[in-house]
Amino acid sequence: MCVNVTRCRATAALWNVAALAQKRCYQFQLSERTQSVRSAIDVDLAMHSIDTVGAQHFGTNVSDVPPVAPLIEPCFHFTPEQKASAGQQPYISDLVTSKSARGEFFYGIEITGQSKGKPTCVDFNGFLPVLPTFISIVWLPQYWNVLPIERVETLQLIRNLEPHIPAMPHLSLFRQTKERIDEFLALNFRNMLAVRGDKMDEDQVYRNSYQLVEHARRVRGVNISIAVAGHPQGYPNLKSGPQDITENIEILKKKIDNGADFIITQLCYSPEIIVEYLRCVRNAGIVTPIMVGVVVPDSFKSYALIEMISKISLPAEARAEVERYQNDDAKAKSYFVQLAVRTIQQVLDANLGVHGIQFYTLNRFGSVQDVLCELRKLGILKETPPTDACGDA
Repeated sequence: MCVNVTRCRATAALWNVAALAQKRCYQFQLSERTQSVRSAIDVDLAMHSIDTVGAQHFGTNVSDVPPVAPLIEPCFHFTPEQKASAGQQPYISDLVTSKSARGEFFYGIEITGQSKGKPTCVDFNGFLPVLPTFISIVWLPQYWNVLPIERVETLQLIRNLEPHIPAMPHLSLFRQTKERIDEFLALNFRNMLAVRGDKMDEDQVYRNSYQLVEHARRVRGVNISIAVAGHPQGYPNLKSGPQDITENIEILKKKIDNGADFIITQLCYSPEIIVEYLRCVRNAGIVTPIMVGVVVPDSFKSYALIEMISKISLPAEARAEVERYQNDDAKAKSYFVQLAVRTIQQVLDANLGVHGIQFYTLNRFGSVQDVLCELRKLGILKETPPTDACGDA
C-alpha cells in the first residue's frame, strides 16, 4: 500500500529533508497519448520558466509597443545523421513515455534564443555520440506582443530545428490574451511547455498554467504534446517563507488532469530534496512521466546570476564551499559537474520511474558535455557502439 500524501505534508515546512525510508509502491504505467488525454477531451476541455531573466540580462525591454519582428538567421549545426533523417519528428511526450517505461536513461537540453544579442548557436556534433532526445527554447517576457507571433525569435528557431530534432517552444502566460494564445496554437507546433512564468499582469487571460494546458488541449486535442513544470522547492519567485508541498502537488495534479503529458522539474541543487519531492508526487498518485531539471553553472559568477534570477540556492554549507572558488572557474565548474552527476545517480537509485534529465544550459554547453562524459564513463548514458573515451568539451 502506498504511503499517504499526508506523510509528505508533515515534512513540508522546511522542505529540506533527507529521503524517507519507505516501501517502493510505484509502478510505471505506459499508455498511448490518446488515452492519457481522452478524459480531458471528453469534458471539453501548468525550468520550468527562466523568463524572469528579463531585459537587464538580454538587452531587451518588456514594452507595450509592438516591436518590429525581423526574420533571423538560425545558427544550428546538425550532425550528418540528423541531416540524413530530416523530416517530421515524433511527439516529445511519446519519446519521454516510451524511454521512461523501458527504464532507459535519456536527456534533453534547454536554451534561450539569444546569446549576446545574436541567435544562439548550437553544434549538435558536440553532444555526440549520444544526442539529446529533444531541445526546448525559453519564452521571455518581451515576446508577449511581438508581431506577427510567428516572428518571435524562439518560434523561428523552433521551425528550423523541427526537421532535425524534436523541438519544444515554451509559452508563458505573461500578458497573454486568448486571441494571442490561439494564434500560437494555430501555428501547429507538435510540442509545447506550458508555464505560468514569474511575471503577472492584471489583464492576462489566465493566471495558472493548468488553465493554459486545458485551453491547449481543448483547441488541439491529441495533436500536441504538452509538458508542464514541477517545483521541488515550491515557488520562491512567487511566495516567501515556508511553502506547502501538498498545495504544490495539488496544483501539479490539476495540470495533469487538464491534459499535460509529462513533467519537467525546476532546478534544485539538493539531490535529497529532489528525491523527496519525486516520492511525494508518486505517493499522490501521479504516474505521469517526469524529467528532472539540472543546471550546471560553469563558474561562481554564473551560479550567482542563476541564484539571483531563480531565488534558488545551494544548501548553506555547499554555497560556502563554492564561494571559495569565486576566482577559480575550473574548480567551480568541476564542483557543479560532480553535483549534477551525484544528483542524477540519486534520482536513478530512488527507483521512482524517473530516467530523464533536462539540462538548463543557459547557452553554455561545455559543463553539460562534461556531465555527459562522466555519465558515459559510469555506464549511465549508453551508446551503440560504445567509445573508449570522452573528448574535451
